[in-house]
Amino acid sequence: MRVLLIIFDGLADRPAPELDGKTPLEAARTPNLDRLAAEGINGLMHPKSPGYPLGSPLALHLMFGYPEDEFPDRGPLLASARGLSIAPGDVVLAARFASVEKQPDGRLRLLQRFIRGREQECTRLAGTIAKHEIDGLSFRYVYAGNGDGNLFITGGASFQITDTDPLGLDLPVLRSQPRLEASETPAARRSANALNQYLTWAHSQLATVAGQDDAAPINFLITKWAGPKPQYEPFAERWGMQAASLPDEEVVSGLMLELGFLVEQIEDAGLEADLRRRLTRARERLSDGHEFVHLHSKYPDPMSHDNEPLRVRDAIEALDAAMEAYGQLLAPDPDLITVLTTDHTTPSVWSHHPRGQFSDQHSGEEVPLVVRGGNVRVDGVKELGERAAASGALGHLRGEDFMPVLLNAAERANMWETRPTPARRLYRPRPDQIEPF
Repeated sequence: MRVLLIIFDGLADRPAPELDGKTPLEAARTPNLDRLAAEGINGLMHPKSPGYPLGSPLALHLMFGYPEDEFPDRGPLLASARGLSIAPGDVVLAARFASVEKQPDGRLRLLQRFIRGREQECTRLAGTIAKHEIDGLSFRYVYAGNGDGNLFITGGASFQITDTDPLGLDLPVLRSQPRLEASETPAARRSANALNQYLTWAHSQLATVAGQDDAAPINFLITKWAGPKPQYEPFAERWGMQAASLPDEEVVSGLMLELGFLVEQIEDAGLEADLRRRLTRARERLSDGHEFVHLHSKYPDPMSHDNEPLRVRDAIEALDAAMEAYGQLLAPDPDLITVLTTDHTTPSVWSHHPRGQFSDQHSGEEVPLVVRGGNVRVDGVKELGERAAASGALGHLRGEDFMPVLLNAAERANMWETRPTPARRLYRPRPDQIEPF
């Protein structure tokens, strides 16, 4: 059997007073999603462990069965998505233009973390900070558009350094430090100090370039997610399935490329039309020989980040309407296992955060999961929802359980205590992987 994995980014949420104490998913009218849940086996999942908020790439990394200490972090994954070559020994960070204001105590207060609609200015500024050397380390900034880019450090740098971007918290710009767990403390200390010096130099360079009238100055580069060149065992070798991905987020594209997925970009045509298009393309990919297709929709995550539960509910209803295409194109396939879940909880409700105000944060509640098709033990759950899924027969899973559950549902799992090949795998080996007597 083949597998279709549908990820609705940030689908899980918290109860909202505006929705009579229901989550947006529970409050939304979702006949198609409810039908999927009623025809499948349901449960709740922590991509890592209870209470840990994760972003999409780390959640998917763990769900696909890779250890957390092998996660390269988002900096190099973004570079991969942007087609930037990463050499062994490179340290790659995500680096975003920002606007800061110096305070009387010398700290830098963030005025803007997102610079949008100023491409010519950003391109010009990127050229002024493109290359610099400090303490034997070379810094190279590559602008990627929309205010974002990547910072490469070469010459013996360590990636075990902290972020300077506070990620939307009520904090000033942060000073980079060596991570406590750094295995090469001198190298990490040298790298953190050099990064701070580079950012100070970049700040001085950017401050000398005149900006647009009446616009916040673009005068700083905030950095985060430092990592090395990714070194992944291909997904197809780890799980025995040729895989394709239809991602809807840049960093997810980078992860899938590094995992060896065939990655196909689909231009966003609006929430409902976009999902219909992805479902249609998923069927085509499953028909052309791919055994595992990952479909990633960024919705309803943006509405949740804006802390607007009513808009989140409406986005989920639009997704459900588009899922009619699933019922028409994919549900009738008797050889298809469909898994629908989300990668994390994105709360649209915070106790001390105003509605309509952007928040970069996720939270650590479990997310609903449904597996439909084949010979799964259909349970009594009749709707897709956070609390409804709690009574499902799958129970409470963690990310490390995700792929074994999928392989088992797809009838691809091999008895664990058998050893038909030198490398121990959960899946039944293909004829070209065995050594006949």
